[in-house]
Amino acid sequence: MQLENIRIIFITIGLIGVLLFASPTIGLLVKPPAGQEFSELYILGPNLTFANIPFNIKANVTYSVYLGVVNQMGSSCYYTSFVKLANDSQSLPDATLGLPSSLPALYEYKSFISDVATWEVPLTFQVNQLSFDNNISQLAGITINGIEFPVKQTSIWNADKTGYYYSLFVELWIFNSTSGTSQYHNRFVSLNLNMTQ
Repeated sequence: MQLENIRIIFITIGLIGVLLFASPTIGLLVKPPAGQEFSELYILGPNLTFANIPFNIKANVTYSVYLGVVNQMGSSCYYTSFVKLANDSQSLPDATLGLPSSLPALYEYKSFISDVATWEVPLTFQVNQLSFDNNISQLAGITINGIEFPVKQTSIWNADKTGYYYSLFVELWIFNSTSGTSQYHNRFVSLNLNMTQ
């Protein structure tokens, strides 16, 4: 073997060794492009699955689900989840325009969630003061997590779906550190509820 070939082999081995030892430091200095940042919002049934999610609702019966948020934003975030109630004719949040519902919030959850972490809590509700007359249901109160809220909601009999429909929905808001305010995060989940006697 010639001296020149041996020199090339030693230089190659030396460069590979330098790269192997320097790779952890290079990883700290050179950041790969960030992946897509997003948040997840979900509702699960009482046994933490999609089974047994309440639909046919009777007055004075307590129903239970679980509300969850998953943070994939790349850093810890402050979230607010607003619980709202709409009848069949009122609008839900507009996902196309990224606008929240104009309906008032009945209940709110505040959470601080680390990156790549999940926050999950029970959400219980019970409709109160529910009456039916002339193909109209009138709902005067709802209890959420043990707190009663007066509401004045009516729903007209829906002949196509054969029911009196309401939506109990949750909007996800996130704290914007630049503006110093919470803003609608264009995420919401809805429970479709059919009021029954």
